[in-house]
Amino acid sequence: MHATADSEPVLACVYSLPRSGSTALTAQLDRWKGIVCLPESYFPQMLELLTPEEFSNSKRMAELFIASSDSGSAITLDEAERCMVPNNATETLKRLGLTCAKKTQRDPAQVKAVVWKTTRIVGRWKVFARAGGRFIVLRRNPLNVFESQFRVDFGRNNRNALRFAAFAESYEAAFSRLPKHLTACIDYESIPEQLPTILSFLGLSQQELWTSGQSLLAPTAATRDWHGRILDDFQSRDSQQSKNLSATQRFSLRFGRIMFLPARPLTGMLRDYYDRGVMDYLRTKKIEN
Repeated sequence: MHATADSEPVLACVYSLPRSGSTALTAQLDRWKGIVCLPESYFPQMLELLTPEEFSNSKRMAELFIASSDSGSAITLDEAERCMVPNNATETLKRLGLTCAKKTQRDPAQVKAVVWKTTRIVGRWKVFARAGGRFIVLRRNPLNVFESQFRVDFGRNNRNALRFAAFAESYEAAFSRLPKHLTACIDYESIPEQLPTILSFLGLSQQELWTSGQSLLAPTAATRDWHGRILDDFQSRDSQQSKNLSATQRFSLRFGRIMFLPARPLTGMLRDYYDRGVMDYLRTKKIEN
């Protein structure tokens, strides 16, 4: 039987450009009693791209949930399948969050908010909004996001300043479509100062830390070198790391941002194209229980 809570938890999702600190933000949120933050998954967004046949098939939905969990899933394929409610995004997303909380010894009855995060398929939000979801847009200084592309292998394709500028603008185009009354924005540098505002946005009237259970992000911290300190107190190193960029790189990035800003509608279409590409890729992944 799936986990339940005394009251229905709020659904929320952190949207950000890759390497903007979304894992750090969710790790900080996950400390607070009443919040469970899942490792990165594109599942809430991919619901909008499911075919009717996929959305009515519990096993297929579970397979896609596991496939979309880039940092690994806290639950097995069988456990995920028991959470799936065909054609019902709201109940499915809440069951997944509460079941994951139970798996890490956090009382599901005390969960008031289930927080997801995605750096892919960011152009899809309508199904999540209809499911009662809220959106947290996290932004970071573009210089630091660009600089970080040189410190991780998967950033290899975005080490050209002009290409990165177009890539970043496509995300801004996607963020601009989010319903403003359901969206809160936060800056990476001010995460500690803005946490109380975000907690209130998530409906937490009493703000205290968890005293039991384990963060669902612990495996991420243990297995991803670039996330090794996410469970520590938040500390930004952006002022030092941005100095790693040359004057030419800084100028190229600034020029690229100016050049691609008027093309935001076109880059938004590019984002839609990439979102569908990610979905097509996830459909081909082989999943083992």
